[in-house]
Amino acid sequence: MRTFPFRMSAAAAGCLLVFTLPCLGDGNPSKEFRATVEITTEQGTRSKPVTVIISRPLTAEAARPLRDILEKGGQQALMAAIRGQNRGRLSLGGIEGSLDLVVADKTSEGTRYIVVTARNPRYEEINENRPTLDYPFAVLDFVVPDFGSGEGKFYPHAALSIDADGHVKVDHYESEPGRIKDIKAP
Repeated sequence: MRTFPFRMSAAAAGCLLVFTLPCLGDGNPSKEFRATVEITTEQGTRSKPVTVIISRPLTAEAARPLRDILEKGGQQALMAAIRGQNRGRLSLGGIEGSLDLVVADKTSEGTRYIVVTARNPRYEEINENRPTLDYPFAVLDFVVPDFGSGEGKFYPHAALSIDADGHVKVDHYESEPGRIKDIKAP
């Protein structure tokens, strides 16, 4: 039998690894949450409805291998590793897209969700080589209590870090994050 040696990039290895990561399972194939996002812009505060459908969240432990990808290849390698994972759907105002990473952690307050989607950079960002290019994700970070409604933050331009335990940390670009309020399951 003949074998062919090959080299695999960090991003390709990450993609292979993420496809095989275990998911958080509780017998419910998907969870749906609705809320309102408030974003402060130069034109004032805007409110938009948001719907998050989570189909395959990871535990923090399952997200730990992503730390190596991030350390070896940076934000772009992480994006390549998680992009297209289809871990759910996001609808924010009139914009819809798939979720590339969802990490769910049980806390004393309920379940904390880090919901990540790779964002498409705008033409101006690319053309002017803006610093926002180093923040390739849009992130919702929210807690849903066992009873009642929850709250959280929305980061339209975010970079990620992952600690040794697999907990995802969000670094946002300059502006204040948006506020997510009244999160509840319909």
